[in-house]
Amino acid sequence: MKNRIKYSLKIISILMLVLVLTACGKSETIVPTDPITASATANINEAVKEIHIDAYNFGFTQDPVTIKKGDKVRLRITSSEGTHGIRIPALKLSTGEFSPGEEKTLEFVASETGTLEYSCNVPCGTGHREMKGQLIIEE
Repeated sequence: MKNRIKYSLKIISILMLVLVLTACGKSETIVPTDPITASATANINEAVKEIHIDAYNFGFTQDPVTIKKGDKVRLRITSSEGTHGIRIPALKLSTGEFSPGEEKTLEFVASETGTLEYSCNVPCGTGHREMKGQLIIEE
């Protein structure tokens, strides 16, 4: 009986360790859930244009970001200062909150030309309202 309890405790300990280690990852990928955009991102790993945007108090390092219509885009978003988030209303995409040392990822296909606005979606202080950027999608 004692051996069975020891064995069970070892298994539970190993499972807890695995859970803790997997929970320590800070990277999160946000992919759109609407069927039109989601199907367009199904093969997002093929020829992806990767762009890094760093958020700081109170702006973004990439503004504007220029891409081509049809590009498969992966935005890697980090913060070098403060807690922020990004929202792209025209694509119905947003990240959750992220802090320095964390990374969020947004993926989409640039299906139409135009200028899309993005902004911080986490109240981050006095300059929050000015924290905006643009994605320019060219032909």
